[in-house]
Amino acid sequence: MTLDEIEQQLANLANCGDPTFAQAAQYIGDATQAAKAGQLAPADLAELLRDTQRQLDIVQDMNQLAYKETLNTIINGLLTIAAAY
Repeated sequence: MTLDEIEQQLANLANCGDPTFAQAAQYIGDATQAAKAGQLAPADLAELLRDTQRQLDIVQDMNQLAYKETLNTIINGLLTIAAAY
């Protein structure tokens, strides 16, 4: 997954209508932009991403599982990219 694809998926999730995942997507998008601008170290971004995943581990609502899967895919892609830096 490329960074452009990740950003598009984040934008889609930010407009999904589910406040929990929309807020998480916005938070991740903001953190990603800060890292791209050099305002956040890749290691700090990785920690924020892992924290977000841990917070969403409790989601069990069937209606939210697709959003959770999408967000986990996005986070794992960003972690892979962050590890390269």
